Amino acid sequence: MAEEVSATEAARAIAAEAGIEHDMGAIGGAGMPVTKGRSPKAAGTLEEPEYTVNTVGDHLFTWEDQFTKELIRIKVSHPARSGRDFWCVVTVMIRQKGRPAVSIFTKKQWNLTSVSGGTSIATALNKREPERNWDGRLALVEQYVHEKVETGDDLLELSTVVDPPPTSYAVYPFLEENANNMIGADGGSTKSIAALAWCVAYTFGIETMPGIQMPTDRRPSLYLDYEGTSNTQAFRRRGILAGVDATELKGMVYYKRMYSPIADAATELYDLIKSRNIGLVVIDSGSRAVGGGTNEESVVIPYFNAISSWGVTTLTIVHKSKEAIQKGGSGGPSGVKQWWNQTRNYWELLKDQTPGQSELYVAFRHDKSNNDARHDPMNYKIDFSGGIKYHLDTEVKSQEIRNELPKHQQIMLWLRENGDPATAAEIAEGTGMSSNHVSNELRKNEGRHFFGSSDKRDRRWNLIEGRQEELDEWET
Repeated sequence: MAEEVSATEAARAIAAEAGIEHDMGAIGGAGMPVTKGRSPKAAGTLEEPEYTVNTVGDHLFTWEDQFTKELIRIKVSHPARSGRDFWCVVTVMIRQKGRPAVSIFTKKQWNLTSVSGGTSIATALNKREPERNWDGRLALVEQYVHEKVETGDDLLELSTVVDPPPTSYAVYPFLEENANNMIGADGGSTKSIAALAWCVAYTFGIETMPGIQMPTDRRPSLYLDYEGTSNTQAFRRRGILAGVDATELKGMVYYKRMYSPIADAATELYDLIKSRNIGLVVIDSGSRAVGGGTNEESVVIPYFNAISSWGVTTLTIVHKSKEAIQKGGSGGPSGVKQWWNQTRNYWELLKDQTPGQSELYVAFRHDKSNNDARHDPMNYKIDFSGGIKYHLDTEVKSQEIRNELPKHQQIMLWLRENGDPATAAEIAEGTGMSSNHVSNELRKNEGRHFFGSSDKRDRRWNLIEGRQEELDEWET
């Protein structure tokens, strides 16, 4: 068996073949060769590295020896400031002429603000490949990183943004583009199926739900799953495609089973997302993604910091808060208030299904949007016979779902079915709501959803939609 030799010994051999004297004292003990008769550079000097940033944001520092053609590269990934610390991940590779590159120091943490951080790394490198002036190289890298890397995005003067667009969507109206989106529901409410349907719609441009819209640019999506299996999601994906009579499509919707919290895997996932140009990431579910600490801000905030750092559209699936409903609220995500505060766009899914039937009724209620007006509820019937097919349903047949819709939506449904103008008292009797609630909703949405007669008392109300001629008559 051939005896292993270090990169240093190999460099000496290559230099000897080329008639080059390998001066161990040159360049501050770096072991760089000099030709015979050439005066070595003063001790302590070191060439500036070639500095580049690759497509996934890694900072690359490369030195190439002009005599032996040995190449040294230090890669700095995921630089991030945390309090007084400045952390990054460092990898060191050496490639000799005619040989593949070898990683001699792989994905180790480096605190750039620590006095001993660089020294300990240099010591480890010197044990593996001595006489490379690792102290000097790491000092240059540290200087570059401090100068080049800023916290957050580059500084921008807002007037330089030309024609800023309105809110854009990855899947309209459910997923705002490059934002933290969230959907909440009880267990078994088909929220995971809806999320996968949006992945298929986003990636392939297929209208998996009537009424949705997607951008023209297609990008892959990623489903990070803590609760299901690849077989389950693959079966659902096939059912969604069958429901819209689409041909079988390959790739693009990626799946990854997860076990550790998102914050612990954030840098690994960042590399995965950037290397595959993924534009939409689904996390199923939020409670497992923070290690179960849904009531602890100390784990919820790092979760949102991590997914925001990816720079893509994200959708977090959560369970809705039963405590909020018991206190008279409409729901919201279960756990600490930061779940609600940090998401930019929140939808709640309501479901009603009769046991034994192959179809169910769902409604998506839009409870929060930081960047746009809240959308009216989207109502669907889902048919599971022969696939997974969504039917847009303008009439909400389930009383259970109706009771959880916004009050103005309940009034609109009743007026649409009643067909005739009605007083607030009649509407209250028909919907089961109090007269005060009905009167407040009618006044609040007058001119938007409802219009009323000119009577001073017992005004009669109707829907604006499709009744413009009648509205004109009432106003004359």
